[in-house]
Amino acid sequence: MTTSAARKRCMTPHTAARWFGLSVFCSLSIALADAPAAATHWTADTPHSGLTFSAVQAGARFEGRFATFDPQIDFDAANLATSRFVVTVTTGSADTRDKERDETLRGKDFFDTSRWPQARFATSGFTAAGNGRFEAQGKLTIRDVTRPVRLPFTFVVAADGRTARLSGGTTIQRLDFGVGQGEWSDTTWVGNAVDIHFDLALTRAAGAVATGSASAAAH
Repeated sequence: MTTSAARKRCMTPHTAARWFGLSVFCSLSIALADAPAAATHWTADTPHSGLTFSAVQAGARFEGRFATFDPQIDFDAANLATSRFVVTVTTGSADTRDKERDETLRGKDFFDTSRWPQARFATSGFTAAGNGRFEAQGKLTIRDVTRPVRLPFTFVVAADGRTARLSGGTTIQRLDFGVGQGEWSDTTWVGNAVDIHFDLALTRAAGAVATGSASAAAH
């Protein structure tokens, strides 16, 4: 009888359980060691942050902002694999400083806020472009219509490492999301292109430690 076979015959249920537990612990330790570290969590200083948009109406450009939005930011320039943005926007908070236009935007032909009160953007990946510049790939949902969106941005960490600035923007086509029904689908009066820009003041969450950071002049 081999030594291995003898050990198996002499192993009690208690001993077998101990060996099983040890093997599971070792496996989990190896898996955790190989797993990438979580990206740094940042909280937005909303009074000093902004989410704005602009479009063309009757040949003239107008600008607006969303007064209420919730950005959940986990980002580390050295750890893009676990970085993630999830931004929820209250579409009824759109403010263009024109009461009639704002009411139209909240109505059923545009955001239809009574039915779809929120828009949402969630990232699926990031690409580094150098010099503190990045591109986020993700999905934007408006009026229950989801489309892929690429979002260029800069991420600038202050010298103290405690605060950062996240700025960027993109252009979407409103009709891709069904924003502008009926007569408003005619782009003669209201243009199809909508420019979106964001500028977020961020503070590193308590206890969060970054494995790396990016610093560059924001565009």
